[in-house]
Amino acid sequence: MTSLYSDASVYDILHTPGTAAEVDGLLRIAALYSNKQQLTILEPACGSGRYLRVLANRGHRALGFDLDQGMVDYANARLDKGGLTALARVLKLKMEDFATDLPRGWQQFDFAFNPINTIRHLESDESMLAHLREVRSVLRKGGVYLVGLSLSAPPYEQPSEDIWEGTRGGCHVKQLVSYLPPESPRVRKEQVLSHLTITTPTGTRYADSTYWLRTYTLRQWRTLVKTSGMELTDTFDETGEQTKPAEPGYCLFALRPI
Repeated sequence: MTSLYSDASVYDILHTPGTAAEVDGLLRIAALYSNKQQLTILEPACGSGRYLRVLANRGHRALGFDLDQGMVDYANARLDKGGLTALARVLKLKMEDFATDLPRGWQQFDFAFNPINTIRHLESDESMLAHLREVRSVLRKGGVYLVGLSLSAPPYEQPSEDIWEGTRGGCHVKQLVSYLPPESPRVRKEQVLSHLTITTPTGTRYADSTYWLRTYTLRQWRTLVKTSGMELTDTFDETGEQTKPAEPGYCLFALRPI
């Protein structure tokens, strides 16, 4: 198992608070499209598996995958510790090419989800199309892919910040995240600056990182979804209430195969 204060465990400590409420919203939306009591659910780029643990504890079958081996190992170790491996597991797979590598019994899904802008780590329209087509190929008839996406509104966006905090045992994690919009609409890359403060009984350490998220206007997003063979049917807020997409603004987009 990964060490107590590994990158995966720090991520999990930071983001696990509030997960149960987030799952409430996801399942509220899923229930609009399926009346099954036990859903088979897919989470691409699942990270530390925090959603999967809650879903499995509620009796759903849940498969996640991630490209980071540390995240995969941590997620599976937590599932094993919770006695949840009969209902959930995590694999190391790529978002753009995963369908043919899914194990037996985990090849068709009622519901898939990818929240909080994780999908924007895909660096190009071509990568996004490949991913959406892969998800489309594994959704059962009537299945839905729920994508959490912040829309862009060039050139009106301003830099912004978020602060996240979480505590578990003797470890407290605080993250300051700065978002820098593209200087030109043609660039379509938002720069993200992350500053982590990790405090444990043995001291405090800091970790800084920089990464990029691809940007989408509503028109660009709609065009990509349609090109992939999916259709955008509804939009929701994080509690599961229907809402209208705004530029800029975050919401959950329900996508269904055409």
